[in-house]
Amino acid sequence: MSQLTGTAISPLVFSKLFPWKKIRMNWAAVLIIPYLIAVCMFHLGPIIMAIIYSFSKFVGGKPYLFSAGLENYIKVFSDPAFSQAYSNVVRFSVLATFMGFVGSVGIALLISLTRDRIGSFARSILFLPGSINAAVVGLIFIFILDPLVSPFGFIFRSFGWNSTTDYVSASNSVVVMTVLRFFMSSGGWIAIFCSALEGVPEELVESARMDGCGPWQLAWMIRRPVIMGFVWFMVIQLVSYNLQIFAEPYIISRSLSGGSIIGPYWSPNMLGAYYTLTLGDLGMSAVVSLSQTLISLSASIFVVTKTGAFTTDI
Repeated sequence: MSQLTGTAISPLVFSKLFPWKKIRMNWAAVLIIPYLIAVCMFHLGPIIMAIIYSFSKFVGGKPYLFSAGLENYIKVFSDPAFSQAYSNVVRFSVLATFMGFVGSVGIALLISLTRDRIGSFARSILFLPGSINAAVVGLIFIFILDPLVSPFGFIFRSFGWNSTTDYVSASNSVVVMTVLRFFMSSGGWIAIFCSALEGVPEELVESARMDGCGPWQLAWMIRRPVIMGFVWFMVIQLVSYNLQIFAEPYIISRSLSGGSIIGPYWSPNMLGAYYTLTLGDLGMSAVVSLSQTLISLSASIFVVTKTGAFTTDI
């Protein structure tokens, strides 16, 4: 008691009087709070609203919650445009994901074979398309492949092609969209893979060379396994990204008008936009959005659980 009546308080007594000093702040939890808030606002929130809207009727833009039952699901799933849109986008997604997988990894491994200025220059050139907006890519496509205005028009006209539809049709629209998407998105992934490949220990590379590994064996057997976690993450991103394609086909569809190779409902996002903007039915649009979310989530769970690329020792 004498300690408390003195002019100074010992550290031991102070710690007993103020036990909050023993509380340790979990900074990891504090730093993740803004991310959790953003996830709830921009991911979980819209998903919950989409689920609610999918069971609701919309009359004059006004929602009547939970009054539609399964009506919206029945109307969307029985709509021929819905099956056609998914037929297009699934074929596109499979081809674009495979092309992005093989092309991005292959180009990154080729660049890793060289450490000179040519390799650095090639990396910079390949990254540039990734800085172009998707809508701009669609406009570039229209400009480059139009024999009347393209700088390569004389080549097209020499084959007797006087308009874009002479050699680009609805039957090969999936291939066209795949090339556009690879041109736009591969640069960023190539840069990521190249950076990951730089992290391969030089001692490991030298040991492999001493064991007789050539350049191609070094690229495939030594460097490739290092970036497989990044590769499978890319696959998850590509599946989700490709299912949501909208800007490129929409721009092409609107620009080519009646001669367009792209229909107004070529992708689920375009169909959802039609339900929302033309019919004013957010319920049917919500069903389309939920179908995309379910496919993307299923693909992500499959990749994470079956590839083993995201397992840790902890």
